[in-house]
Amino acid sequence: MVQPIKLVIDTDPGVDDAVAILMALAAQKVEVVGLTTVGGNVPLARTTRNALALLQAAGRSDIPVAKGASQPLRGQFTYAPQFHGPGGLSLRLPEPVVGTVAEGAVELLSDKLTSQPGEVVLVALGPLTNVARLIWECPGALEQARNIVIMGGAVNAPGNVTPKAEFNIYSDPAAAEITFSSGLPVTVVDLAACRQVGINREQAVDLRSKHPIGRLTLDMLQGWFKKEPKRERFEFYDPLTMAIALEPAIATVAKVDLDVGLEENESLGETSETGGPGEIVLPKDVNTARFFGLLEGLLELEGWPG
Repeated sequence: MVQPIKLVIDTDPGVDDAVAILMALAAQKVEVVGLTTVGGNVPLARTTRNALALLQAAGRSDIPVAKGASQPLRGQFTYAPQFHGPGGLSLRLPEPVVGTVAEGAVELLSDKLTSQPGEVVLVALGPLTNVARLIWECPGALEQARNIVIMGGAVNAPGNVTPKAEFNIYSDPAAAEITFSSGLPVTVVDLAACRQVGINREQAVDLRSKHPIGRLTLDMLQGWFKKEPKRERFEFYDPLTMAIALEPAIATVAKVDLDVGLEENESLGETSETGGPGEIVLPKDVNTARFFGLLEGLLELEGWPG
């Protein structure tokens, strides 16, 4: 019998976070053992509410949610209402009945990783503040992860918040530097990879699903296009990251070392290769057919283009 993949997801929902989480919930051979929240796309109170409401809408309020960092290691979060709206999600989900667990994000991450050494994959979809605090406060805990998969960086691509920086890394560059220099074998899914997979408005409107989680995902995706009439393409940043966590062979990779810009100038949050080979796994060429096939299969999508 094939053992399920166990995931703990650090997240700042966010429409693309929501799609990624729903992918994991829809997968039969995946066990989501916990969610931890961080400020990022919207403030922490809203990301936490969104995580709880999303799990409730998917019928999975049994999954523990722990509240994490409200601010980066230095400075303040800038948030991204221009992409996710002021509430973070494209749907107004009912208020969650179940609240967060008593332990904080770092404690939950440490507990899930150390109680099941070598079994749990950490998927980080937002700023890396909770992950850096885990490294600081619980030495050795992150080493117990089966894998660490991060969405962040613009290594070989223009940024999406400055010409050089991607949002998650820019939001807490100090946390990213701590994580990338930890010596741990992390996978960093950057904008160059993420921009290879997306869907346009015409494609999205024709999609259907008979799966409850598939329908919720499409409501989220189609709702985003309705709320963003000037945008014609939705790029699957966090869903690709989740797909690589589930099926690493979806992309070719290179092993590199990464440096993060920490100076308060135009290079703040920039991620750049410093030579190699290193310990960081950087996806390069995405098998787009395999990605969309996974997405289509998990969510039982109908009307998928081509």
